[in-house]
Amino acid sequence: NNRHGRIMPPRREESVLTIIYSSSGGGDDDELLEENSILDRFVSPKIDDAGLPIADSLLSQIVAPTMQITYLSIVHAPIPSWLYSTTSASNGMLFASSSSAGSGSLIVPTLIHGAGLTLCWVLGCLASKNYESDAFNISGGRGYTTVIKRLVQSGSFAVGLLILSTQFDLLLEYGRYVQPGESDEIDLRLLNAIVEVANDIVFEAGVLSLWRIYRASLTGSADGRPPNYKP
Repeated sequence: NNRHGRIMPPRREESVLTIIYSSSGGGDDDELLEENSILDRFVSPKIDDAGLPIADSLLSQIVAPTMQITYLSIVHAPIPSWLYSTTSASNGMLFASSSSAGSGSLIVPTLIHGAGLTLCWVLGCLASKNYESDAFNISGGRGYTTVIKRLVQSGSFAVGLLILSTQFDLLLEYGRYVQPGESDEIDLRLLNAIVEVANDIVFEAGVLSLWRIYRASLTGSADGRPPNYKP
C-alpha cells in the first residue's frame, strides 16, 4: 500500500519470476537450437560448391594413398597392412615388400582403404562447415585465415575418426583391448598400426591442404574464379 491507500501490484516479485522463467526456458531453447545446428551440419549441410566434395573424395581416396604407396616403394619401406588381405604369418606385415605382388593386386585394397580415409575427411569437413564459401573464399581481402582454420578443424576431426577406427579394428582383430608390453607379436602389430596411421595422416594432410589452398587461391581474382562462382 502507498500513502494514498492504493494497492500496488507486486511488480518486482513478478518481474523476478518472469526473468527466472524466461531465462530457464531460453537456455533450453538455445541448447536445442545448438544441437539442431550441429546435427544439421551432417544431415542437411550447406555446400556452396557442388564439385568440392567430389574433388576431395578423389584426392583422398585415390591420389593420396597412391602417392603413399609410390613413396614407400621408392624408399623400399615396409608396406602397410591394408595393402594385402593375406600375408605370411612368419614374416609379418612389417617385413613384407611391395615387390612381392603385382601392381594389379594393389588397386582394390588401395581403393577400399582410401574410401575409409575419404569418409573421415568428408565427415570432418561437414563438422567444421568446410564446404561453405567462407572455407575457400579469400576474395574481398578475407585472406587465408579462415581457410587454414577450417583445414585444421576438419583435419583434427578426421584424425580423431581415423585413430578411433584403428582402435576398433584392433579390437575386432584380437577380440579384446590390447596394449604395449603384452607380447612381442602385439608390440609389433601396434607399432605397425602407429606407423600406418602416421603415414595416412601425413599424405592425406599434405595432398588435401595443398588442394584446398589452391582452390581458395582461385577466388582471389575474378579471372581465376570458376564459372558461375558467387563469392
